[in-house]
Amino acid sequence: MVALEPFDWTDVSGRSFLFWLVGAYVVLVPTLSFLPSLQPFNEKRAIQVGVLIAVAGGLLAMRAARQRWLTTVCRLPLAARWGLGGVLGLGLLSSALAPAPFYAFLEVGHFALLFVAAGLVASEVRRSPTWTQRAILGIVVVSAGLYAVYFVVGYGAHLAVSDIKPWPEGGTNYANIRFFNHHQTWTLPLLAGVVLSLPRRWRVGKGFAFGLVALWWALVFASSVRGTVVAMGVAAIGSGLLFRGRAKKWLLIQAAGVLLGLGLYYLLFSAGEAPRAADKFGDPTQYSRRLRHWRVCLEMAWAHPILGIGPMHFAWFPYPFTEPASPHSALMRGLAEWGVPSTIAMVGLTGWGGWQWMKQERKTESTPNGVPKAVGVALVASVLAGAAHSMVSGLILAPLSQMLLVLVGGWAWGRYRHAEQSTEINASVRSHVLLGALLLGSMLIVGGSLKDLSTIEERRSAFRESTDHRNRLSPRYWAQGYIGVRDSSVIERAGSVGGSD
Repeated sequence: MVALEPFDWTDVSGRSFLFWLVGAYVVLVPTLSFLPSLQPFNEKRAIQVGVLIAVAGGLLAMRAARQRWLTTVCRLPLAARWGLGGVLGLGLLSSALAPAPFYAFLEVGHFALLFVAAGLVASEVRRSPTWTQRAILGIVVVSAGLYAVYFVVGYGAHLAVSDIKPWPEGGTNYANIRFFNHHQTWTLPLLAGVVLSLPRRWRVGKGFAFGLVALWWALVFASSVRGTVVAMGVAAIGSGLLFRGRAKKWLLIQAAGVLLGLGLYYLLFSAGEAPRAADKFGDPTQYSRRLRHWRVCLEMAWAHPILGIGPMHFAWFPYPFTEPASPHSALMRGLAEWGVPSTIAMVGLTGWGGWQWMKQERKTESTPNGVPKAVGVALVASVLAGAAHSMVSGLILAPLSQMLLVLVGGWAWGRYRHAEQSTEINASVRSHVLLGALLLGSMLIVGGSLKDLSTIEERRSAFRESTDHRNRLSPRYWAQGYIGVRDSSVIERAGSVGGSD
């Protein structure tokens, strides 16, 4: 294995500190609770808001970091830059015309900050490819490893005290087990890549990483999830078709992880019955509910085809609110909330850009700076798994999953080599001003959302009082049910009107 390239430690106080801030979130938030009074979902969101504002503020304060970020963006094809600008413009116009403009602008600003953070990761990957990519893999391993410790401690408490239930009933540190499954979807492919990329003499490290793969599969079987299983199936098929023989070892690691994970499941969770995930696939009512949500989205898109009903407005109470605050599909959510043109543009940009990058990964037999070939296979598999899962789940709306998207998406962006990359690009003063305005506006709207935490209990009470047989909240930005509603009578009146139609 090639020795690590030198890293400029004098820059740790600058843009690399912002990179580590994103990494620290992914490492610590899955396992540790810093603001327990907020409860898991709101806690993860509040910390995420703080990290995104810090990243944006750091870019505002450091011209060199802004220049590098703008250079990374300017190297995108012109059509891609115009497409992204068009989506942003349409999103802002849709937000201005939405019934609850603050929440619509909040979603646009939040996604803008996520894109900025992904660009920061991409610029770090370009600046120091080997070091940064190994750092990202290290972040993934430590994040999964800490959660493994959390699980082992909880399971040990279950064995020692009869009243303590095993995972997941005994506690997961997530508001919903599905948010943990999102974590698994992004990291399962990368953990197998770690197993393959470590040198043979690091047997303990390879064994630990493979143990995490097996444990992750055991927890998949124990958590009644379909999305992660389907996503990993898509990732396996896609990687196999794309890389052929190069994907063989990665596929074998996953197959071995599935078998050992199944054994762990029967040992730790089962008295002989089939895995809970299998039961989930056999429940037809789950499919009918999901299809009903998507039909509502199509009806919304038909009624508001150009600008949609407004970002985040699937959870706006006068509309035909089903059960969740999101339709469990990035595509359907885009059609309903952002409109058909924006959705087509984003699907086109994502599909075209992803395919160009994956073709380059396939052709690259030996990656620059000694990065193992297995890493490319694992990264492509992670992107494919995330994309597949987002079509049937709220993967891109949950706080931790969004930060994993920043890391994985930014890493893929940074690895892609454009034909004109050798040309030095000096961003204009106007580009710095526009980026500064975007950062400042997004920081203000996203930071202003924290005020909702002061009335969160009031919003939750209003939601519960006005809905039947609902013992839990459906989170969107915060775990509060509908957005922007603090009076239960308003919801009741809206519901009665909708029921009379």
